[in-house]
Amino acid sequence: MSKFDTGNIARFVLRVEFIPYVVFTVIGGAVLYVLGSIGMNALHNGSLIPPPTKLERYDCSAPSGNFAIYYLHGTDRVQIKSANGLLDGNVQQNRFDWQGFANDRSLLGFAPPSEIVFEDSKTLRVSGPDLNNVVCANTAEATTQRRAIGQ
Repeated sequence: MSKFDTGNIARFVLRVEFIPYVVFTVIGGAVLYVLGSIGMNALHNGSLIPPPTKLERYDCSAPSGNFAIYYLHGTDRVQIKSANGLLDGNVQQNRFDWQGFANDRSLLGFAPPSEIVFEDSKTLRVSGPDLNNVVCANTAEATTQRRAIGQ
């Protein structure tokens, strides 16, 4: 009989003492894989936090003047920029929150829009006190962007 009998190997593998070695090896391998992928992503991004997402520019023409809205669907940040100034705000349920500047006409030259009426990848229709269904167009080519996690 040979030294490596298949029956002895089968009995060794099926022993109760052998099972924890397999389980701990599999769990340890999974932990090392996850930690390694987190480390590689941190090296690639330069930090543990994902890079911020770039907002897309929508150019708008209105009777009160031309302006640009920087917005990306799925994020809660928005910016509006006119020849007179810049205003930062938030978007929640297609409504703009301009943090106290909603009816201020001196900052932009007109009152900023109050809501998004319609949006898709190329157009954004906004409405507000001085704006009635103004169509804004995204003229930039589609670019590959990194999306932030958890949005």
